[in-house]
Amino acid sequence: MPIYEYYCPENHTVYQFYAKTLAQGQTTPACPDNPKYRMRKLVSAFAVTKGGRKDEAAESKPATVAGDPAEDARMEAAMGTMEKEFANVDENDPRAMARMMRKMSELTGEKIDGEMEEVVRKLEEGADPDSLEDQLGGGDEPGGMDDPYGEGMGGEAPPAPDPKEPRRPLKVRRAAPRRDPKLYDY
Repeated sequence: MPIYEYYCPENHTVYQFYAKTLAQGQTTPACPDNPKYRMRKLVSAFAVTKGGRKDEAAESKPATVAGDPAEDARMEAAMGTMEKEFANVDENDPRAMARMMRKMSELTGEKIDGEMEEVVRKLEEGADPDSLEDQLGGGDEPGGMDDPYGEGMGGEAPPAPDPKEPRRPLKVRRAAPRRDPKLYDY
């Protein structure tokens, strides 16, 4: 019979439950530490398969817990792959830089869109990066490509943010959840 994992957000712990019947596996047990706490069923890392269409994978992807060790391991592997691939990239070759940007986008899952897509497309065509910078902006003005913090060369403060513009909430990174080593019955 299977062992199911459940996550309790109130005490940030993952518990394992042994199901003697399939019907038990369909119910959500009470938290062993406090029966009032609600628990969420987790998908074990070994049970997740790859393949199929991308839409199916996105729909069936389980909600991950912040600091999930499996997710951290995947990110570490992706970073190692990028480091190996990009170690010998000729940064003076615009086509190589464009390939690197596409590969980074693919490995991280982040889409290249808008103005950045246009820059990458022109780099793939062999355009000079300096001329692109002049054409598309981001030169020496504060907040440009050479000034990632938008402070300008004189150290002057960046313009005050618009008070009407909504602020995005900060994401808090929590440590990986504690794993209770005990195996519980339903």
